[in-house]
Amino acid sequence: MPSCPVSRREFLQAAAAAAAITTLGPAAALGQAPRPRRSFPRRFVIDAHQHFSPDARYFDWLVPTYRKHNAMACVNGWLREFPAILEGAKKFPDVVIPYGRINPDAGGAAAEVEHFAKNGARGIKLHSPKFDWDDERYFPIYERIEKHAMMALFHTGITTAGMARMRPSFIHTISVKFPELHILGAHLGNPWYTEAAEVARLRPKVYWDVTGSTLIKTERNLKQFKDYLWWEGPTNHSSPQAVHAFEKILFGTDEQPGQEEKGMGLENMLGRYEELFDACGVPEPVRQKSFGATMARILKIPVRVA
Repeated sequence: MPSCPVSRREFLQAAAAAAAITTLGPAAALGQAPRPRRSFPRRFVIDAHQHFSPDARYFDWLVPTYRKHNAMACVNGWLREFPAILEGAKKFPDVVIPYGRINPDAGGAAAEVEHFAKNGARGIKLHSPKFDWDDERYFPIYERIEKHAMMALFHTGITTAGMARMRPSFIHTISVKFPELHILGAHLGNPWYTEAAEVARLRPKVYWDVTGSTLIKTERNLKQFKDYLWWEGPTNHSSPQAVHAFEKILFGTDEQPGQEEKGMGLENMLGRYEELFDACGVPEPVRQKSFGATMARILKIPVRVA
């Protein structure tokens, strides 16, 4: 019988379930171990990495939870899903920021970018290229994303196949070629964290999120990220525009709403980011930028007072 392809999200959930059976018993095997409940400072939050689901309950799950935390979500989806995302943005403009998603190797990828831009997308998600991310065959796509002042959300690092084509170093090449393009690299290039951090140090418009398995597998030693993100501002070895290293880490979930009982979702990732910033001594003004203020500036969204 032929095997079925497994998505990255399904792969990570299965791995988390296996680990949970070993360490926490079958009850935890439905997802991650539930996070200890904690209160969160009232900030403006933008989830820069959220995937649309065709489940009819998607917005019923998303909207109440995000409103509770004064949060918005950059919801990305394929062309066939985009009308539903636009309808969600129309109904819930205080929560939903529409993004498109493309297959970079599809013949009509550049035309899809134009369609998304014409219809209000603020960013484009890209995943699973057949060639390295900085291959010149993709430059017409990046040129269009830059022209329309949309953010490019690249998957980087670990995946079920082809992770070497998505190394974070390729983002550096793209940023040099397209200097006005705002880029968010997913997963801090997992496992190439040092490489990703150095790209962020050198390129003013490159940012990273720490979604996926990164904050799970490192939760016992979160201080190590202070070694990767070692600078606090401009140094003799960075550009004059360099900012505090952790300003280049933007908040994202990459987890579906409605999964809180499985230890997944917005509150789970808010908690994990807070733990990361606590461990690395990140000051509150920088946290505010990471959680939402930087994305608000890039997308020209007013920062909402909590």
